[in-house]
Amino acid sequence: MTKNPTKIVLLFGALFLATLMGSYIYNTTTPVGENVKPLKDLGGPFELNSVNGNVSLDQFKGNIVVLYFGFLNCAEVCPSSMGTLSAAFSRLSPATYQHVQGLFVSVDPERDDLVSLNKFAKYFDDRVIGLTGTNQQIEALTKQYGVYFDIVDMESSELSYTVDHSSRFYIIDDTGKLVGAMSHNTTPVELAAGIERIYEKTIAKNRR
Repeated sequence: MTKNPTKIVLLFGALFLATLMGSYIYNTTTPVGENVKPLKDLGGPFELNSVNGNVSLDQFKGNIVVLYFGFLNCAEVCPSSMGTLSAAFSRLSPATYQHVQGLFVSVDPERDDLVSLNKFAKYFDDRVIGLTGTNQQIEALTKQYGVYFDIVDMESSELSYTVDHSSRFYIIDDTGKLVGAMSHNTTPVELAAGIERIYEKTIAKNRR
């Protein structure tokens, strides 16, 4: 049977587009319509507040950190994403799990108190910490990591406002460097595999 060259071209075109989109999701951190920046221009150290005091990124050097930005009144996306994180953590090998740290950063410090953030974070996994800071700290940190968020008034609602925000898992390696950003549509299997790959690179590097 003679192969149809047009179908072959279309097939390879579709595969290329899928690969390109996958690379875009993994290597950029801001939504369509915002100023997209490569990972190499993002990330870095920070310090915020938890129910147990100040927490800095430097404390977790030697571990793989998964960072997520959201807020407690988020009805669907944040709980769903944290559920993905929890399921991903449960799939990790025991060795990797002991070297992973989840951080949930609230971009709504006006309403999200530290006690409530701690309860929310620990509901999903003991290795997740709830953090926030002043409005100035949150604005600086979101710019530092290329995170989009915007306060949206809701005059007809009891909440008075909500927060639109980008939803991604930011993966930071054992040295504190941002090395990956995965969409909230990422599955637990994909997220766990990404964490495992970075941990394996860490082990290989330390053996040299």
